[in-house]
Amino acid sequence: MRRLLLLFVLLPGCPDSQLDAGAFNGDDGDGSSGAPIECRVATDCGLGAAKCCDCPTYAAPKTDPAIQACTGVMCPMMTCPENVAVACNAGHCELACAPVACSQTCADGFALDANGCLTCECAVVTSRECLADPDCTEAPADCCGCAKGGADTAVPGSQLADYLAGLNCPQQPSCPGTNSCAATDGPTCVQGACDLAGPVPAGACGRPELPTCAGMDACLVNADPDATAHRLGICRPPA
Repeated sequence: MRRLLLLFVLLPGCPDSQLDAGAFNGDDGDGSSGAPIECRVATDCGLGAAKCCDCPTYAAPKTDPAIQACTGVMCPMMTCPENVAVACNAGHCELACAPVACSQTCADGFALDANGCLTCECAVVTSRECLADPDCTEAPADCCGCAKGGADTAVPGSQLADYLAGLNCPQQPSCPGTNSCAATDGPTCVQGACDLAGPVPAGACGRPELPTCAGMDACLVNADPDATAHRLGICRPPA
């Protein structure tokens, strides 16, 4: 899956930056050589798809032939979601998840789309390995685990023994030895599956048991990474 960014602030109306030709030939703009630079600001990038009139699935420089070929193409009425935008990350164009205000609440939180962005549609959970956080337990995702420089995951507690046996780890695995665990992450049941995530943030919204947003705030999805991990929105003023 393509790496996605959470886009917190969009700046419409900014003029396209003038990218020097050297930036695309390995010059990072200060005379040193490095990876080719595709963009300096988000407006250097455009949304792309397999066909000009398909919904966006990636981002590329506006100078990209595929992006240029679709410029000005008249498409029929489309119903593409508005939860994606372009972003410039470390000189590269990327597809970003854009904040969207949602009015409904969903028993299992909001659904992810094919781009990995939350939508205002309710998630449909067809199978469950957990019902609540206590059903899950933290476990090493590899033979080192995060305590020894590897990674951790979460599995149903009832399946822990079988899961650990399935790793087929040697008695003395070769590990970096540096603790890489995230102190705030813990085993969590998200949409019927065990995962590692931090606590539900203050102001989270989207499930019936959570408070509704007050005043001028709206329930925004894709606006807070901790809320997104729980497939929830966060109460904030709409842009």
